[in-house]
Amino acid sequence: MFKTVAKLFLSKQIIFEKGHIVLLGHRDSFTPLNTYVEILRIMLKNKNENLIYKSCKTSGYEWFELMAKNFPGMKQMEAIKWGIDLVTLSGWGIPSLKKADLNKKHFIFILKNSTTAKNFGKYKEPVDHLFRGLVAGGMSYIVKTDLDSIETHCTVLGDKVCEFFVAPQKDLLALAKDFKNN
Repeated sequence: MFKTVAKLFLSKQIIFEKGHIVLLGHRDSFTPLNTYVEILRIMLKNKNENLIYKSCKTSGYEWFELMAKNFPGMKQMEAIKWGIDLVTLSGWGIPSLKKADLNKKHFIFILKNSTTAKNFGKYKEPVDHLFRGLVAGGMSYIVKTDLDSIETHCTVLGDKVCEFFVAPQKDLLALAKDFKNN
């Protein structure tokens, strides 16, 4: 992660100035975690959590598009590592790529120490809609195909880590079933 941050600073792709932050030419901001978790609670109560997923999917796609623009020639797996480093830097937890099949366009991500799940507390269903959207959007950009993501394990359910399958919509349920049978 620190190598990525150093490269961002050296290439002037991360700038901290009075009143704003610019990352990859895109103005950004820090949002207090409690604010995000309260928004998520309200959205879950109203069954609108897909709004977070869809907006983060768009954002994930756009971030990978910005990375490609600012660092031309970056290979697919290198871009995925950069995305992982940016999520880690943002404080959402410690993501890793468990499995990648670029030909089938199937990916499995792990998120350890999920900030959202840890601060949300126990719940009846997975809650990491922000990360789920980011990986769906980012991987969609990488493989130039519309992908979706489901969270199959979450620490709010008592699981040790959060786990996400990313694939074309038609493959998601089969991927989850195959993985559980292995």
